[in-house]
Amino acid sequence: MLLRRYLLFVGLLLFAPLVGHAQSTGSVAGTVTDANDRPLPGVNVAIQAVQRGAATGPDGSYTISALEPGQYTIQASLVGYETQRATVTVEAGENVVQDFVMTAASLNLDEVVVTGQGSEVSRRALGTNVSTISAEDIQETPTTSIDKLLQGRVPGSTIRSQSAQPGQGALINFRGITSVFANQTPVIYVDGIRVDNSSSTSFSFGGETTSALSEILTNDIERIEITKGGAASTLYGSDAANGVIQVFTADGEAGETEVTFRTRQGVDFPVSRFFKDTGFSFPETREDEDSPDFGRTNYIENEFLRRGYSQDYYVGVSGGSEAITYNLSGRLQDGSGVQPNNSNTLYALRGNVSADVAEELSVQFNGSYTRSNFTRLSNGTAIADPLTMLEVGDAKFFTGTNNLRDALDMATLPQIKEGVDRYRLSARAAYRPNELFNSSLTVGIDGRTNEQRALFPREADPLTGNTNGILTRFNRDFKSITLEYRGTISYPREGPVTSTFTFGAQGFRDEESQVWAEAETFALPGTEDVGEAGSVVADELREQVFNGGVFFKEQLGYENRLFLSTGLRLDGNSAFGEDVGVQVYPSAELSYILTDEPFWQGSLESVLSQLKLRAAWGQTGKFPDPFTRDVTFQATSFRGASAPRFDNPGNANLGPEKTSTLEGGFESSFFDGRFGLDFTVYQSRTTNALFEVPEQPATGRGLQFRNVGEIRNVGTELSADVRVLQLENLFWQVGGSWSWNQNEMESLGGAAPFNIGGSAEFAQQRVKEGQPIGAWRATTPYDSNGDGQLDASEFRFTGETPFPVHTGAFTTSLTVQNFRLFALADWATGSEVLDWGSHWASFNGLERAPRPQKFDENGDPITDADGNPVDFSTAEAGSALLQDGDYLKLREVTLSYNVPGSLLDVAGIDQGSIYVTGRNLWAFTRQELVDPELAGLTDTDNVALGGSQSITLSPPRQIQVGVEITL
Repeated sequence: MLLRRYLLFVGLLLFAPLVGHAQSTGSVAGTVTDANDRPLPGVNVAIQAVQRGAATGPDGSYTISALEPGQYTIQASLVGYETQRATVTVEAGENVVQDFVMTAASLNLDEVVVTGQGSEVSRRALGTNVSTISAEDIQETPTTSIDKLLQGRVPGSTIRSQSAQPGQGALINFRGITSVFANQTPVIYVDGIRVDNSSSTSFSFGGETTSALSEILTNDIERIEITKGGAASTLYGSDAANGVIQVFTADGEAGETEVTFRTRQGVDFPVSRFFKDTGFSFPETREDEDSPDFGRTNYIENEFLRRGYSQDYYVGVSGGSEAITYNLSGRLQDGSGVQPNNSNTLYALRGNVSADVAEELSVQFNGSYTRSNFTRLSNGTAIADPLTMLEVGDAKFFTGTNNLRDALDMATLPQIKEGVDRYRLSARAAYRPNELFNSSLTVGIDGRTNEQRALFPREADPLTGNTNGILTRFNRDFKSITLEYRGTISYPREGPVTSTFTFGAQGFRDEESQVWAEAETFALPGTEDVGEAGSVVADELREQVFNGGVFFKEQLGYENRLFLSTGLRLDGNSAFGEDVGVQVYPSAELSYILTDEPFWQGSLESVLSQLKLRAAWGQTGKFPDPFTRDVTFQATSFRGASAPRFDNPGNANLGPEKTSTLEGGFESSFFDGRFGLDFTVYQSRTTNALFEVPEQPATGRGLQFRNVGEIRNVGTELSADVRVLQLENLFWQVGGSWSWNQNEMESLGGAAPFNIGGSAEFAQQRVKEGQPIGAWRATTPYDSNGDGQLDASEFRFTGETPFPVHTGAFTTSLTVQNFRLFALADWATGSEVLDWGSHWASFNGLERAPRPQKFDENGDPITDADGNPVDFSTAEAGSALLQDGDYLKLREVTLSYNVPGSLLDVAGIDQGSIYVTGRNLWAFTRQELVDPELAGLTDTDNVALGGSQSITLSPPRQIQVGVEITL
């Protein structure tokens, strides 16, 4: 008893100061809702004077505790809403209740962004255009991958799917083509670490490849920030010419533990409108009653394609105390595709823990793991692709069968499987000793391993031309390590003139290894391992690249309405030539809030509520591929002996491609924020572009990569939002965007014009001075003697490109009490798509795409042996195979219902919602042979421009029903 009293006495002495301190402080708590009294999660509620704050939970509640007595200004901000402020007085030991009602905003200049700035900066100070996708935007869409989420939501972007097969991400491009040999995918960060962004991580087996983007899930994302290259990406150095996508996942919030459960069930419907089907490709299905296939005129639609089903389950747990918070989640997804042998499963785990180690020091740990499994068919250009065989008339010929059912059975024998393991780990420490200085240190790793296995068994030998089967194995292992330090000095913080100086250092190390093997001739049925084959060929590739640099940025502000920023990045890279030193990337920005001027207050303000003028200039880069700088050799046969020759002549002066961008524009809102308008015009020029330049023949060095080219892009981006109605229980908003880009190859620096990926002998994606990169150049029938009849053919540029010139989107959102309807449609114009399927069909005497009639030099029609008119062949009329690429697609429609709290309280549920959503519901195109949205063939050694398709299935129409509850 005496010992217990002694320990109690000691404990009181130790904790008395803390108890006294707790009693001498107060707190502020409340709920944040929208204009329709719906709780808003993810709202940032902050007291900037003391750098304290919290984010609202799923029920819209927040708490800021341990506040010294006094008067404070509290600010509530959320992307897409007007910032709200309130002044409260905190008393010792008391809790002040302060609720906020947020109204939708067409322009929020107080929104804080990070990407491209080096530190947190309010949008009013930005001289560049940074697009933001909020958590609310993410909740509006049924898609679970980041590439599909961006479709229609980012002006200036071109985002094209590859096909309907699982695991294949989209091609993403911002503001035109800046390189001929480099990947155009933007750099992607998740929670501050750089992640694998490759769009081609496996063998294609017919044109489309697995993308690393498919595992970047939209679960638990708080927001996404996008810069589109140019001045906004300067601080990222030699790998940011294509732009930067920065993903921030949600943290836990102090308070009681909250459990969120989501489930989604869906049905996929195949899109068959771009197929002529077997009534065209196999005439006997409609003409020969004795054929076993008679009557199967729609075999693809009725017997090959099918409905797909998907199910998705998610559980998230979050909570914590003032000192430590957590956010943990898990997800399971399973789906069957709309084609045979198409399925996918996914298992994902994610965790986040944040802790305040001391008043001035906080740490955060993030981790995630994803396991994906896919089964696929051969596709597009592969002989074994069943869809192409059925559409162009090759099914019986390639399989050696006499009916479509047996042909399909053989075509689906190959087993193409792939498994992907991906993990991300990161740690971040933030140190803020006072209001003038803060810093952070981030370290992390992104790892991705995929194993692909394609078995063509003995029974499928007629397809492959092999004897006793063939097995292909491909393994890719990728790791990226990120190390970054950032520091910010803010002085003076207040007064007419303010200054923020940011500095830091970044280092990235990418390691990639690839191992593949091809095994042939399996003696026994059922054997399917590489070691059991009669012949094995294998190869291996290993690459390591280090990219690092330091950056500095100074931002000066005057009266919180005029801002001038200058920045500098110094960059080094292991892929640079040995004679290339540190690269310098400067930038400058100007932002001016005209409507904050005193003379604007009053009558002018009632019409033009906010107007921000901005301008920026900056440089970014793109470093060469690994080993391009190095001299390498290979052996070749010469007079019966092995002789060495140059494989790559190397270049000690090899440096990065540099893109300089000048942009300007404005952001504005009218009539108290009811109408918002955002406009940007830009011009970018890539200098030191990499091209293969021929060496003197006497040197034997062949072609050498040199920094000699120039590429130019000019464009505009325009977006608008209109609040049509805003009543107590009714809110209606519409929006739209339009972007235009003109691309031109200004100089090849002495290199000869050449073709790049997707080219054929009759239709080429051409690189030539004065033309857009990849401009279509095709064989074109013409009148050689002026008699008005087409009698000859020659290569001519068509005036179109494989990628769209104009893109845009329309959105609408209607809220009636607890119901909300959201719809998004996107469109593109100005491109042409090469229809390889019509070329394949011509080998079987089928004219899938009409070709012009051919005449002789005397003006007489050329006929066959039966006297029938002869058309130009596909080799002579490649222009006829180029299809119009314009489209308009109803991308998403979602109807959601937030269950009233009065109904949920009975079941002990904090928040609940039900929704039904559709994707890819309707499309308009100017032709019916190819889906112009699809990127098409992407397995190319050069830049993937898309625009070249074989028979490729469109992403399916999807109908999904989902439920979300929070306990």
